[in-house]
Amino acid sequence: MGRLRYGMLVSLDGYARDASGSFHWATPDDDLHGFVNEQERDVGTVVYGRGMWETMRWWQDSPADDEPAAPVHREFAAQWRQTDKVVVSTTLEPPAEPRTELWPTLDLDRLATLVRESPTDVSIGGPTLAAHALRAGLVDEVTAYVMPHVAGGGLPWLPEGYTTGLTLREQRTFGGGAVALVYDVLKG
Repeated sequence: MGRLRYGMLVSLDGYARDASGSFHWATPDDDLHGFVNEQERDVGTVVYGRGMWETMRWWQDSPADDEPAAPVHREFAAQWRQTDKVVVSTTLEPPAEPRTELWPTLDLDRLATLVRESPTDVSIGGPTLAAHALRAGLVDEVTAYVMPHVAGGGLPWLPEGYTTGLTLREQRTFGGGAVALVYDVLKG
């Protein structure tokens, strides 16, 4: 049985995107990227909304073998290509990328079954989609990769009004000023 995990690069004030829609301040350095790679090794399936899919699908073809890239980027790209992907969207055509399935809506029962039947962990990406799973009590782990930036507003990484108890399982500070906080969600 897998666990459902949700992690985001966030500003210190809790935003995944700033008020202009930008998240360019959330670019991890190689040290943090390596940690994210470690965290994602146990994930066999990722579930994305349309926006997160459009951001992450870049990893399907990049970095190309002839492009200079940091080893952590090549490692992440290889991991991502080997991961099953579920894209939740009413507006997208079925993706042509391998190992990718389209769900027209987020069916929480279907998501719970996917997690329960998975031999590996499942990750849900994007604050809008994750909000539904968080409110339904399906998320087992949340990770904030806190970037050294204050966005001042925008798209919050956690839904408004959402409350839960958490147990800190791991924390790590990175040379670029980012901090990773990995929490288990207390259930029941």
